[in-house]
Amino acid sequence: MKRKVLGNLVAIVLVAGMLAGCGGSPASESSVEGSSGGAEGTQDTGEGEESTAEDATDLSGLSFGPYGWPVAADLDYSQPYNKRFDGMEFTRIVNTGAAELPEGMDVDNNSFTWLFESVTGMKPKAMWEASGDAYSQKLNQAIASGEIPDLMKVGMNQYYMLVKSGLVADLTDELRSGNHPTIQSMYEAGGGAALDILEVDGQIYGIPQVNAQFDGSPLIWIRKDWMEKLNLEAPKSLADLEMIAKAFMEEDPDGNGQKDTYGIPIRTSFNASYGGDGNVCDIFLNVGGAAPGIWQKEEDGSVIYGSLMDGAKEALTLLNSWYEQGIIPADFATWDGDALNQALGDDKAGIVFSPWWGTWSAMNNNINLNNSSEWAAYMLPEEEGGEIRSAAGNPVTSIFVVRKDFEDPSAFVYAYDMWCSAGHIPNYEGYVEVNNAYNIMNESVPGNAYMLPIETILNKVVGTGEMTEESQVKEYCKSEAGVALDWVVEGAFKGKAVYDALQAGGNAREAVFEGIDATTTYQQYMQWWEGPSALVSGDPIPVTTVFQGSTEGMELYGSFLGTLENEAYVNMIMGNTDGMSISDYFDAFVESYLEQGGEAITAEVQEIIGG
Repeated sequence: MKRKVLGNLVAIVLVAGMLAGCGGSPASESSVEGSSGGAEGTQDTGEGEESTAEDATDLSGLSFGPYGWPVAADLDYSQPYNKRFDGMEFTRIVNTGAAELPEGMDVDNNSFTWLFESVTGMKPKAMWEASGDAYSQKLNQAIASGEIPDLMKVGMNQYYMLVKSGLVADLTDELRSGNHPTIQSMYEAGGGAALDILEVDGQIYGIPQVNAQFDGSPLIWIRKDWMEKLNLEAPKSLADLEMIAKAFMEEDPDGNGQKDTYGIPIRTSFNASYGGDGNVCDIFLNVGGAAPGIWQKEEDGSVIYGSLMDGAKEALTLLNSWYEQGIIPADFATWDGDALNQALGDDKAGIVFSPWWGTWSAMNNNINLNNSSEWAAYMLPEEEGGEIRSAAGNPVTSIFVVRKDFEDPSAFVYAYDMWCSAGHIPNYEGYVEVNNAYNIMNESVPGNAYMLPIETILNKVVGTGEMTEESQVKEYCKSEAGVALDWVVEGAFKGKAVYDALQAGGNAREAVFEGIDATTTYQQYMQWWEGPSALVSGDPIPVTTVFQGSTEGMELYGSFLGTLENEAYVNMIMGNTDGMSISDYFDAFVESYLEQGGEAITAEVQEIIGG
């Protein structure tokens, strides 16, 4: 069985629709005055207008509340994890942005405040509202003065400030051992990193909203058609990758009669906080175990900046070897994303580090310009059969904090769990306009939805063929996760069209899905099948940071130290080490880094997270 953390790897397919994902609001017919269920006929919108059942979605099984908003009645309040707090009022602050409420609604009375009350029984009241810079300024003033609302959403730096000031409630027991299955499964799917990173001296003072895991994980994409032309087997280790790169350089895979093909073009991108095109952070994670650009915790509890970890020497030595062999371009230090895309588009490179969606990024030019190119994605260990580590991304996007003196802080943990497990709200008119500004605990992905993209797209549609109609997939997603995004479902069947063509011995670049051109269909297939399949089969150990924020020292020294680090890494890869070995040069770099601000920053981080 693959690690549960892989449930997160394609959570990104839901991120674009995450506002819908946790927007459900179940309510029984008895709890909604004047509600009327049923999918036929017309429904009273509550504003003197009528809308037909065909407006946006099938309304069967839905009841209706104020503002004509349909809700799914699927929360079982007899379960101990679905707990209502009827009549409990709480204050909040509202970032209105550019949104305007429809006529008849205000900040305390709108479709989302009603939805939240219908699910939880809790009544939100705005302490104040603002937008843009004014909102940020008022938020920071509130934190500085201690005049905070009962519930608010903050970033990591603000979280640390609030904890240090003793203003927010300790939610450790509720989050770790309380009965909140949806969000706990969501956190467990990410290996617990979202909770771990909020720990300050072992305690958790906020409800984290999780980030998408492995979204930027730099897979190794290789021209499959070139490998077949040169009779090369699929790689199983980084040594195999090196062999393939040499073959691409020496054996004329593009057939132009010249040895003018790059081995492995990379960028000066080493940071493991995300990954991305041309990023070689996974080389460091797998060769030596260093984690450039992110913070790690040592066995004794002390923290260390990953770029300073001794294991980086091994990865830098390997990259230097590749550079000296010409596998890495001599001028790689000047390459940007455009240069990388052009080299691939011109058929001058057949290997690239790029995320699961790389066919729309680094490989986009090549796929559109060369209708015979075919790509395959891999995750590779240092040695065949070894474990694979990969950049999982920052674990948290933002945090909900509760005022320390609030009457029952656990209410918001229950609320968030129910909010994330509630039924999907159809995308009716007005939804987008009010969502960003007026939803109370939005922007997350239902916990059990994390595994659905993999299971549905790769197995039920493409792999086993168990589901043959889009309606089946939509129903499955709604029943299991409460959300079914049309573009996710359609992507599965676009991939299926190519998969079927391949199984029949056809050309993947000739399959067409419902009138979409073959190139776009191929890109969809690579995105929905090849990239995610590599992540699943690679079964990577997620590597993330233990500190997500900034400090005074980072503000003071960060820019200089970032330049120092990048230049040192590039010098070691290129062998410009002033006659020293890479090991000695690295030690000198670390010493200089610490002396010029790095040691102060490390002490700040250690103080913030404790341990």
